[in-house]
Formats: sequence, C-alpha cells, structure tokens
Amino acid sequence: RAGRASIVRLTSMPQNGKHKEGTPNGGQAISRQQSEKKRRSPVFCTEDLLRVKRASRVGSFEGDAVDFLSQGKKACLHLEDGTVMEGWSFGAERSTSGEVVFNTGMVGYPEALSDPSYRGQLLVLTYPIIGNYGVPPSDKTDEYGLPAYFESSQIHVTALIVQDYSAEPCHWNLTCTLSSWLHQHNVPALFGIDTRALTKRIREKGAMLGKIVFPPDTAASVSQVDPNKTNLVAEVSIAAPRLFTPPPSVTPRQINGKTVRVVAVDCGMKHNIVRYFMLKGA
Repeated sequence: RAGRASIVRLTSMPQNGKHKEGTPNGGQAISRQQSEKKRRSPVFCTEDLLRVKRASRVGSFEGDAVDFLSQGKKACLHLEDGTVMEGWSFGAERSTSGEVVFNTGMVGYPEALSDPSYRGQLLVLTYPIIGNYGVPPSDKTDEYGLPAYFESSQIHVTALIVQDYSAEPCHWNLTCTLSSWLHQHNVPALFGIDTRALTKRIREKGAMLGKIVFPPDTAASVSQVDPNKTNLVAEVSIAAPRLFTPPPSVTPRQINGKTVRVVAVDCGMKHNIVRYFMLKGA
C-alpha cells in the first residue's frame, strides 16, 4: 500500500527443498512440497499453516489466529440441505440461525456488516482474508451527523462466516479488531470455513436457511429463524422522520425555479444513499 513500509523476513532454502531447523520464534518447519500440497487443499485455514505464518513474522503478537485455534471454540454451520461445515469462533459464542447469503466485495466489511439489507442473515464473505484493517471508530460522524464509516449505527448481520480471519490488523484508522467489534455486538462469527465451496453451493441452489451451532447445543435444539417471514422493515427503519439538507458547498438542485425535495421511505436505507442525495443537492 502506498505510503507504508513493509518488513519481509527471507529465510534460506537448501537444495533439498526443506527449511533449516530452528525457524523464527520456534515455529514448526515444513517442506516446500508439504506447503504446496496444503495450498492446493480446498480448506486453507489449517493449524500447520497458521503455525508457519506465526513463525515467519517479525516480532511477537497476542491473540492471533493460532491462539483462536488453540483457545477458541469450534462450531458448525448447518445448511437446510443437510450440509455441515466446521469452523473456529472469533465472535460471540452462541448458537443462532437465519438465511445464508454471500458478498463478493474485497474490502468494506464494516460497511457490509452494518448494512440493514443483511438483517437476519448469516453473511458469507468470499474474499479469503477478512479483518486485516480492523474496525474504524464508530463515534466519528460526517457533516450530516451520520456514522462516517458505517452504513448504520449497528451491526445488522446475524452472523459472519469467513475463510481466514486476520487477527493482527494494521491501519491508521483502526480502533479495535473485528473480533472485538463482533463481541461488543454479540454477533457470532466463524473462520476456517471453505467459503468458496459454500458460495458455489449457494449460487447453485439459491440462498438457503442455516444455523450456527455451538456445543452443547445441537442442530435440532436451535430453532430456525426465517427472515423472509419476519417484519424486517419494522426492525431496521427509523422511528421518527429526519430532515437532511445539502452542505453549503453544494448548490441546491432546482426544477423550474423550485428547490427539489426528496422524500425517502426508509425500509432499511443505507447511509450512503442519504449522502448521495446530499451531494446531488437534493
């Protein structure tokens, strides 16, 4: 990324294709052939690879993905077609249910998680690395009094499912990790799930209902919530009307000499829609 220096540690590789003993930080050495075999595996988040990631870093960190593997709980994603996938928790450790959908964005998980249109849904992010830039401040507002970095004032997804959680974020604007933010809002989250296979199944069969089940709960004991049968508008719309006016730097739009007024019916409207109207002078 422009304007940021990176530190890379290079290790020697003997001709026999194996790392020398004594890898940094006491990590476990694996051969190049083993590493390539792991990368070809459909599930990339393995304990061996995470140990290698820890061994190749500069310095030491607390609370990274290896610690989630050794200390965190496992849970299972149960789909209504009978598919079961196991992962590790990095959010609230509670069972839940909803509709399983996916998002293909490479960045913007704070915006996606706070998007009211995902209310009642278990959101699968297809981009393989999530959490690498943490979460920006939630108390900072823009010139319209709206949260500057989010699409609403809270997390709306029922749960989050990713392939590889990056527990060591680095960004000038972060205030906490993604895991901490999810815990604050009591939102379950799993990593180590083969999101590529999961997304392919959803694309072939359409959005389907699912459950995240933590032991000692069972799939049968967790009630299935169907957001399509819930009055979601009542949950996400504002309680009272709000008036927004364009900033002084924007010329109000007029038609036949009359200022344009826009009435927006909030059925789960994102904050960026309000910002767009303001920038257009409406």
